[in-house]
Amino acid sequence: MPALAQLKDLFKDFGGKLPQHELEMLLEAAFHQEFPLRERLNRRQLYSGEELPQGQWLTQARIWAEKRLLARVPLQHLTRDQCFFGRYFEVGPEVLIPRPETEVLVDRAITSLRPLCRTGECRGVEIGAGSGAISITLALELGETLHMVSTEVSEESWERARANASKFDLNTERVDWMKLSDPDDVMTSLRDQVQILGRPFDFLITNPPYLLDSSLEVDEEVAMSEPRLALFAPEGDPLFYYREIAEHARAVLKPGGWVFLEIPHERAEEIRSLFESDFEQIQILPDLAGRSRVLEAKLTVWTK
Repeated sequence: MPALAQLKDLFKDFGGKLPQHELEMLLEAAFHQEFPLRERLNRRQLYSGEELPQGQWLTQARIWAEKRLLARVPLQHLTRDQCFFGRYFEVGPEVLIPRPETEVLVDRAITSLRPLCRTGECRGVEIGAGSGAISITLALELGETLHMVSTEVSEESWERARANASKFDLNTERVDWMKLSDPDDVMTSLRDQVQILGRPFDFLITNPPYLLDSSLEVDEEVAMSEPRLALFAPEGDPLFYYREIAEHARAVLKPGGWVFLEIPHERAEEIRSLFESDFEQIQILPDLAGRSRVLEAKLTVWTK
């Protein structure tokens, strides 16, 4: 059967059962998997009626659609990739799937840090590397003057982040992947790292675990499919990492250093209050849906 006929059958069989954009994502990923050297399939090609290449990609997309429909497997766990800031990162059940909200965090950091990186060497640290999307994107967008230290507790996530760095030809001189043993004592490890490096960091960035282990805090599908360590705050305290960063920032950041934090919109003002003592130029920025999502703040030169 010609590829165009198979495509029409797939849309007919799954239309109304799966959202249209999910079918498009599965088709794009399956096409790229079979034809990695060709340009990725686009929406115009899917609906223009033009003949598409023969191959197994349509069969693969159908298999994925059936798994998605029957088992509610996340799309990205089927396709093993996710687009973030225009680049495709390898993902899986071992890492949090990068989300558009986090692109807002990274975009803000790039805007604020670009002048600093243009003046010379800049050093940053990320808490919780996951897929590596944040640190890798910053390194690629801000250039060779930026050196990142990116921390991770999970062995599986650490390996995935390093694999993504290799995919984008980033060596450890650009991004140093730091494996930690205790998720509840990250700031002590970073303080030790500052002593080893002989200088504090220019900025800290993180999308930390901040959810309560409650059906009201997270979608059931997400809770079932993504790593709990990346979702749920330690000790049932959704402010845990924000409090740790605010209290120990002076041991990690230089005076005038920045923090860029993804935050839960429900607790934006609580989190802001944690930083009012030692930080200035505190801003809370919205995500694409208009909800408070990013906190940016600058460490004061003098303790108040």
